[in-house]
Amino acid sequence: MKLEKVQRDSNIELLRIVLMFMIIVHHLVTRGLKLRELGSGTYTPMESTTFQILLNSFLIVAVNTYVFISGYFEIRFKMKVLISFLIQCTFYSIVLYLVFVWLGLATFDWKTMAMTLYFLYKGWWFVPIYLTLYALAPMLNKGLAGLNKKQLICMIVVLLILAHIKFVTGNFISDRGFGIYNFIFIYIVAHYCRNYVKKIDYAWVGYIVCSLVIFALAYGTYYIGKPKITWTIYNYNNPVLILSAVFLFFTFKNLSFKSGLINSVAGLVFGTYLFHEQRNVCLYLRDNVVVYLRTVMPNDTTLLLSIFGLAIVVFIVGISIEKIRQYICDPILEYLYRIKWVQKISDLN
Repeated sequence: MKLEKVQRDSNIELLRIVLMFMIIVHHLVTRGLKLRELGSGTYTPMESTTFQILLNSFLIVAVNTYVFISGYFEIRFKMKVLISFLIQCTFYSIVLYLVFVWLGLATFDWKTMAMTLYFLYKGWWFVPIYLTLYALAPMLNKGLAGLNKKQLICMIVVLLILAHIKFVTGNFISDRGFGIYNFIFIYIVAHYCRNYVKKIDYAWVGYIVCSLVIFALAYGTYYIGKPKITWTIYNYNNPVLILSAVFLFFTFKNLSFKSGLINSVAGLVFGTYLFHEQRNVCLYLRDNVVVYLRTVMPNDTTLLLSIFGLAIVVFIVGISIEKIRQYICDPILEYLYRIKWVQKISDLN
C-alpha cells in the first residue's frame, strides 16, 4: 500500500520511452536512408520510399509530443535540475568524443574537443531551444495562469496565424517549428488542454487520422514531382502535426497503470537522445553502420527490419550508458550541491 502512494503513474513514462524510440527510428530513416534529401531535391528513390514516407508521418510527431508533455505538467524551474542537465550534456559531448579518439575513429586536438561543447548553440538543436523554454517557464506559467479560457483561445489562434502568414519572403516565423516560438506555442496549447481538456475519447484514432493526413500530403506532393514541398509537410509547426501530438499524448494519458521498471527506464531515455545524437556517434551510425546494412541486406524489406533492430540496439546501449553516467555523476552532483556558493545559486529559484 505504501508503494502505491509513492510510485507515480507509468502511462506518460511509457510515452516518453515510445517517443525516444520513435526519434531514433526517425533519425535512422531520414539520415541513414537519406529520406531527408527530399528537402534538397537530391533524393534517390528506393523501393521502400512510399513506406518510408508513411512511417515518417507517424514518427515525426515525437518531438512536439515531448514539448507538449512539458507544457501539460508545467516545467518547474530548479537550478539543481539545470546544473544536472548541463553536466549531462557535457559528459556526452566530451566523453564520447574521447572514446572515439581511443578507438582510433577520431583524431584528438584541443580545438575539436572544445567544439564538442557546440550543443550550446547547434548540433543538438533541441538542447539550446529546450533550455530556453526551461528558463522562460516560470514567467510563462505565471502569465498563463492569469488568462481565462477565452483569452487562451485567442492567444493560440493569433500565434498560429502569425506562424503561417506569408510576407515578401518566407514566413513571419521562419524556423519551420525548430525554434523557441513553436516550443512556446505548444507549451501554451498544452496549458490549455491541462485546464480545459480533461480527456479525449478515442484519441488513438485522432493520432492515426492526423498521421494519415500528413502522409497523404507528403506522398501526394512527392508523387506529383514536388519533393521539396514534401519535406516541408514535416515541419514541426505544421498544425496537423501539432494536433497529432495532442492526440498521441491523450492516447497514453487515457491509460492507467504503474510499473517501477517503466518509470526507471523513462528516467534514462534522454541520455539515449544525447548518445545517438552526439556528433561522432551520429555520423558513425549514418556513414558506417547504415551504409553497411544497405550493402549486405538483399532487399528493402530486410533493410527496414534491420533499421528497427539497429534502433533497438541504440536504445539499449543508450540507456545503459546513461545508467553508468548517473552512477558516476550523481555523487559529483551531490558534492557540488554541498558547496556554499552553489547552494546560493540553487536558492535563486
